[in-house]
Amino acid sequence: MKQGVRRGSGVVAGWALLALLTGCGGEDSTDPAGMSPQCPGVLMEGHRVLALVPASDAYVWEAEGGTVHGRERKLVADNLSRRSAFLRFEVPALPGPVLNARLHLYALDGSTDGPKLFEATADWNEDEPTWARLPTLVGEPLGDAGDVPNGSWVEYDVGRTVKGLGTYGFALVTESRNGVDFASKDHAREELTPLLVLTVDTPAGSECGPAR
Repeated sequence: MKQGVRRGSGVVAGWALLALLTGCGGEDSTDPAGMSPQCPGVLMEGHRVLALVPASDAYVWEAEGGTVHGRERKLVADNLSRRSAFLRFEVPALPGPVLNARLHLYALDGSTDGPKLFEATADWNEDEPTWARLPTLVGEPLGDAGDVPNGSWVEYDVGRTVKGLGTYGFALVTESRNGVDFASKDHAREELTPLLVLTVDTPAGSECGPAR
């Protein structure tokens, strides 16, 4: 297993549930699990766990240099067909520092050598990226997936990039001619949606809400 990556085949519907919980509740309500609109996430063992779906995701294809692939059910990274994928997340104000940040992706069609994950510029939406107009990669790879079985989950550790409130971009790029297809946020099965899962420290008496 390569650095910055973990894999699993177990059901992670709970992550999708967390994402749904963060969008529920009225202005004065508090979820039984510990979530409130003013303090996002689910309270677990003294920390808050917040699962965010991408604000945008897309893949680009060299053979279709000017075509946008931002509303399809999959994200493709494949060096044979020259395709790469991008995701963008918007992290809200948090009650404390981020202790752990992981990107979860579901492999619809796996690979013997999965993609590397890079930080990328985040000033785009899913109707914009094309092969001729790519977000820019930033720095060294955050992780390298290695072998990715069909129907498995891949976790990339993005803790050194995601620190709190802000917009974050990521790129999936591979040198392998055996590409991988991950489920996108537009996949019909919501439980397969990519998720940015944050574990946040919540000091006693801390307040949540917009950044001051």
